[in-house]
Amino acid sequence: MSGRAHRSRWHRRLDAVGADPGLLQLVLHPVVDVAGGRVAGYEVLSRFPSDVPTEEWFRAARALDRDADLDLVVLRAALPLLERLPHGTFLTVNTSPTSLADPAVVSTLLERDLTGVVVELTEHSACDPATLVEPLAQLRERGALIALDDVGTGHSGLLRMAVVRPELLKVDLQLVRGLEHDLVKRSLVQLLGECASRLDAWIVAEGVESVAELDVLRAMGVPLVQGYLLARPAAGFGTLGPEARRVLADPAAPAGGSRLAAGAGPRRTGDLTRRTKTARSVDGAVSVVGEDPGPVVVVDAEDVPQLLVLPGHHPGEAPQVRPVGVTLAPETAVPEAAARAVARPGPGRFDPLVCTDATGRYVGVVGVEDVVLDLAQSARGAGGRARTAHWQGRVGA
Repeated sequence: MSGRAHRSRWHRRLDAVGADPGLLQLVLHPVVDVAGGRVAGYEVLSRFPSDVPTEEWFRAARALDRDADLDLVVLRAALPLLERLPHGTFLTVNTSPTSLADPAVVSTLLERDLTGVVVELTEHSACDPATLVEPLAQLRERGALIALDDVGTGHSGLLRMAVVRPELLKVDLQLVRGLEHDLVKRSLVQLLGECASRLDAWIVAEGVESVAELDVLRAMGVPLVQGYLLARPAAGFGTLGPEARRVLADPAAPAGGSRLAAGAGPRRTGDLTRRTKTARSVDGAVSVVGEDPGPVVVVDAEDVPQLLVLPGHHPGEAPQVRPVGVTLAPETAVPEAAARAVARPGPGRFDPLVCTDATGRYVGVVGVEDVVLDLAQSARGAGGRARTAHWQGRVGA
């Protein structure tokens, strides 16, 4: 098909939906409060009358400069859902940043009280963030909250975050997928969590599909998640099913069989959580160190670790003071923690590991000796038979 014929077909499709909004179907995808074990809100998603994926419709609309037209059709169908919104929840509607330059889109949003509405800016369109300031101010005056979608990829960069100052940051599912095995992804989510804290915003993790992902996100303090593990998009305002409620009530319980057998990742006892101890922390001063035989963590005004103070090796010996260079989340797998510990420079290689939460605040310390003990116990429990078979094989040869 030629490019002209392709564009013509898409124009006809978009014209059809604009002329008959009844061709559009809306579904609602729950956003889950993991601590409360409940649905906190619903995101409105679109389904169109064809086998073509929804993303293709919006991609084609952008290519034809008709994204505002399509957003307008969806918004006019979605906003009346507010009248049936369950008490204590919010409704998320999507629009592209470029659509907010269209007066029809803005006026449609401003026609009603937007209390309980989250206007989510999709990341797919590049635009000057400064052009968003005025329309977003108008939406907030009507009670709306603003969310940035797919943060961490594409156009949802730090500059847009700084200008928009969103109330919700939605972490892209590519950062969530498999983060239990990926320190870099966890570090990026932790960074976004710290940004959200500074913005006084909520962070939402998208695309959560495994218990292992949920466990890590919950341990990092991520309050809201969205994904097929807990709830799928549905035609109405759905509630959490019994399996989702069970997973949220008992994060260590297997879902649908053994988590280890399913390859979903290690149980929480395989990470640093069990070994994390609280060392005394002080705010910006080390003169009191001599009063305590254990390690002391010096934090700044925001509880971010700065210095690790260790007692001298012998009585009367001056304490050792080192900058905190490596911090770990408590859910870090033990083998990974061991590798990070021995990679430190020589003098501090066997210092305690400092643990921080998702915002970088001090949680506690883990002794390297405890990490080694956990590694040894794991090797005895899981690898003993394999080692025996290996040596028997050599003797038999």
